[in-house]
Amino acid sequence: MTLGAPRTCQTQAMPPSTAALLERVRQQVLRGEPEWTSSTAPEAFLPLVSYFDPDIWQSEISSLFRKLPLIAAHSSEIGPGQVLPHDGYGLPLLLSRDANGEVRCFLNVCRHRGMRLVETPGAQPKSSVVCRYHGWSFQMDGQLRHRWHASAFDSCKPDALNLVSLPCAERHGLIWVVPDPNGSIDLDTFLGTLNTELPFFEIENLTHFRTIETEFKANWKLMIDAFTEGYHIRVLHKDSIAPFFTDNMAAAEFVGPHIHSLVARKAAEAWAKDANCEPPAKLAALGKLATVSQIIFPNTITIFHPDYLSLVTLYPTGPETMRWTHRMLIPPEKATPDWAPHWEKTFNLIERGVFQAEDIACAVGIQQGLKSGANTHSRIGRLEQSLVAFHGHVQAATGQKQRTVFTEPH
Repeated sequence: MTLGAPRTCQTQAMPPSTAALLERVRQQVLRGEPEWTSSTAPEAFLPLVSYFDPDIWQSEISSLFRKLPLIAAHSSEIGPGQVLPHDGYGLPLLLSRDANGEVRCFLNVCRHRGMRLVETPGAQPKSSVVCRYHGWSFQMDGQLRHRWHASAFDSCKPDALNLVSLPCAERHGLIWVVPDPNGSIDLDTFLGTLNTELPFFEIENLTHFRTIETEFKANWKLMIDAFTEGYHIRVLHKDSIAPFFTDNMAAAEFVGPHIHSLVARKAAEAWAKDANCEPPAKLAALGKLATVSQIIFPNTITIFHPDYLSLVTLYPTGPETMRWTHRMLIPPEKATPDWAPHWEKTFNLIERGVFQAEDIACAVGIQQGLKSGANTHSRIGRLEQSLVAFHGHVQAATGQKQRTVFTEPH
């Protein structure tokens, strides 16, 4: 993608997985009953200790949040010749994009005495990065550029004092980072068939409107749990978004550790019953029928609303606390001053009226009761099987000893 290029008409056909999910939802509407009613999946029982145990939290940090590709930014957040500090993953990171458009990631730390290099938040133009403590400077590619009185450092070879580089890649309009200097990044393997699904959603053609970053007293997995199932929509969201959706008409596909899902909107009922209905050719038309979402393992949630994208990332700041980051991405042709009031209102409605007031409030409420002794396990029904799959991948990746069981513990 070339930053600043005009938005092009969609040419990507609906990919097979998304089309299959839509067809599964259509069949549910025609039958008049959701898919889960014919499921034979057993109840599952998830150990509550996974939401507050310090050892489990540490294993998640080391096995998930230091080893896997994590989304650090949308491509539109950083332009050529700019740097962007990122502190969302427990390390001081610095993204840079050179004049040719190539993105890199470094630790935002001076190689002299460890001073933070770029202290001001947000994207900012730089031709080099200069430490304000002693004036050491670094090029946009991380190489040491200058240090005052270099002869005072006899044993230092300049090549050994470049900024510490982290594995970084840009794909699907997203900037991915592995927060481990000794790590590697392979998005072909990591994303699997999502690589063929994501182009349809044209994330690279959107532009960044607003980000909110907040900490809450809840384990990060409780928020992933909320977005793995639609069972709660009818009750929790009854006064906000529930009127726009059918009751539990949904379908999900597991792509390795990732989850690709679709929840039917009310408009899908008339469409499904039309004998001549065809899968919509464009994302805008699909968005009127269903809300598509992906959980990109371990910590990212995409929610494709009818006219914008919510990109949510989560980070466990402690065993019982999390950092919530919500980016709103919008069509660039509507990123004009006259559209700003509309997007401000929309952002506040979804972030404060739905996410914070309803989803996050429930996560905080659950966290407050986890150690009460009322339960030792969370009971998972047939409408919530994606939750079981997600926790299975977390447990396997971290070597967690206490696993989900399928007979009621006593």
